[in-house]
Amino acid sequence: MSDTRQTLFALGELINITRVLSDTLKDTARELHEENSLSVSERSILLDLRKYGPLTVPDLARRREVSRQFIQATVNPLLAEGVLETRDNPAHRRSKLMALTEKGTQLIRQIMKREGAFMNGLATDLEADEIHQAAETMARVEELLERKKRG
Repeated sequence: MSDTRQTLFALGELINITRVLSDTLKDTARELHEENSLSVSERSILLDLRKYGPLTVPDLARRREVSRQFIQATVNPLLAEGVLETRDNPAHRRSKLMALTEKGTQLIRQIMKREGAFMNGLATDLEADEIHQAAETMARVEELLERKKRG
């Protein structure tokens, strides 16, 4: 098989396994966190707010490349449960900042602790070098896709 055909075949394999892995990770996250009934999207928003601090709904939407309406629908239950709160935004009067409450901070700590224990179990069967290589390859493919998308 020519180098080009081998590369195309390997890329197809990588894309297919990435799809399967994505679905498996979503299912695993649901199972891991079923007791707190957070959706994958809700968990992801909490992680972003923990990492980056308070953000507006449009900021969260841009980070995820989804609609502002989708993010608003996702944060509304979190606000109602007291996991998130709105704060005044000095940069924009009408666009409030979403921020973790103490309850939200505790919840995200529990999530990270549970996920850390789970990943620790996986890590015993993997080598750091192979994980780094896989991550670098996936990052490179993502970079190329983004470049193609921008034209």
